[in-house]
Amino acid sequence: MSKSKHGRQAVIINEIKFWKRNKMLPDHYCDYLLALYSNGEEHSSKPPIIKNKMNMMYMNILFSLVVMSVSLFVTYFTELSVVLQTAILTGFVVLLFGMGIYYSKKKVSLAAILISSAFIILLGSIDITEEIVGGSPLSTYAVLFSNCFLWIVLGLGYRRIYFTLSGGIGSLVLIISILL
Repeated sequence: MSKSKHGRQAVIINEIKFWKRNKMLPDHYCDYLLALYSNGEEHSSKPPIIKNKMNMMYMNILFSLVVMSVSLFVTYFTELSVVLQTAILTGFVVLLFGMGIYYSKKKVSLAAILISSAFIILLGSIDITEEIVGGSPLSTYAVLFSNCFLWIVLGLGYRRIYFTLSGGIGSLVLIISILL
């Protein structure tokens, strides 16, 4: 590309950026023109605010995975009493709900936090049931069904398809495992 042609492209790109900044054209038109004139190299289609939200979402997912892993470790690989395990798991759920409130104000996806909370509540309810009832299969199935039912209700009520599907698939798997 000749130097004068590159210079003209830079002028055009700067002009389009000016239009976008001053709302002279809709953002999606400006994004299209910037991608067209810069061959997709100079203009990032994600503004800094969206990149920041993406970083927050990745941190959200990472933290949720760490909390779920620690919860599994506390529940299945320690010799802690059921009361202490329950207190720790409750603390994790409260922490995740606090994070959920924070991230909802920042308008970041809450999927990882909600899934982690539901998972920890499932672990805790099974752990408490096994301690109280002594591992009765009937009570374990009842707790699992109640968790699946709660997921379906929450999924339908708050339009979270992942909860509705998880509850439905979990119920189906439970029914099949009981029948077999």
